[in-house]
Amino acid sequence: MNATVSMSANTPAGMSLAAHVSGSGDNVVLIHGGRGSHSHWVRNIEALSRHYRVIALDLPGFGDAPDVARDIDPDDYLALVAAGIGILIGDRPTAVIGFSFGGAVAADLARRLGACCTKLALLGPGGFGEATGRVLDLKSPPTAIETDPRYRAVIRHNLLAMMLHNPDSIDERTIDIQCRNIAGSRFNSLKVSLRPTILKDLGAVSCPLLMIWGANDTVAYPSPEARAAECRAVRPDVEIRLVAGAGHWVQYESADTVNELLLRFLKDK
Repeated sequence: MNATVSMSANTPAGMSLAAHVSGSGDNVVLIHGGRGSHSHWVRNIEALSRHYRVIALDLPGFGDAPDVARDIDPDDYLALVAAGIGILIGDRPTAVIGFSFGGAVAADLARRLGACCTKLALLGPGGFGEATGRVLDLKSPPTAIETDPRYRAVIRHNLLAMMLHNPDSIDERTIDIQCRNIAGSRFNSLKVSLRPTILKDLGAVSCPLLMIWGANDTVAYPSPEARAAECRAVRPDVEIRLVAGAGHWVQYESADTVNELLLRFLKDK
C-alpha cells in the first residue's frame, strides 16, 4: 500500500474550489469522483508530488469547498469549476487528471483550457450518458452515523458493489474515507456525470490522452472495453489501459500500478 499525505485546504477569496497542494514543479490537477473529495487520491498524491506540483481539488459542493446552489445548471457548474482552476493555475501549462464524475469534469476543463492543458488522463470517467440497463447491488444505509456498525456494514457492501472489486481492498480506513466523503457531498454529481458529453469533449481536445479503467469496473456499462472503444473512435491516438483485478476506484485499489502509469504518461514528451 502506498503511503498517504495530509494537506490543508486553500480557498482563495472568490474561488469556488478548495485546493490541497503539495510538491513543486509543473502543475498536475487531480479531480475527484462523485460523492468524493481530494481523498479519492489519497494513495496517489505522494507519488505524484515527488515530481510535480499536485493540486488535489475539492469541487464546489464537496469536501472543504464552498457550497453551490443545488439547482445550479450543469454548464454553469462546469464554468464555475473552470473559473476556479483558472485562478489557481493562471496561464501555466497544466496536466489534468480526473476520476469518474471528475473525468467528465476534466474532459470539459481540458477543452476549455486549450493549449494550456498539456496532458489529460481519465480514470473510469463519467460523461457517457444514462447507463440504461446497468444494475448495481446498492443498499440504503440506516441513519448516517459513522461509528454505527450497521451503517459501516452498508458502506462496505456498497463499496464492493460499485467502487472496489476485491474485498481485501477495504479496511476501516477505506470505510472512514467513504463515510466522510458522503457526509461532505452537497452537490448531485449525476447532473454532470450522466450527461453524454465526454466524446464531444475528447474530440475537441488535442493534447495526449490516457484512459484507465479497472477491468472489473461495474460502473463502466456495458463494459470498460465498450467505453474504451467509443473513446478510441473519436481519439484514435488515445492510450488505454485496463487494470486487472481492480474495480471503479482503480487508483485506490491498484495504486502502485496506476501511479506507475500516470508518472510514465506525465513524463513522456
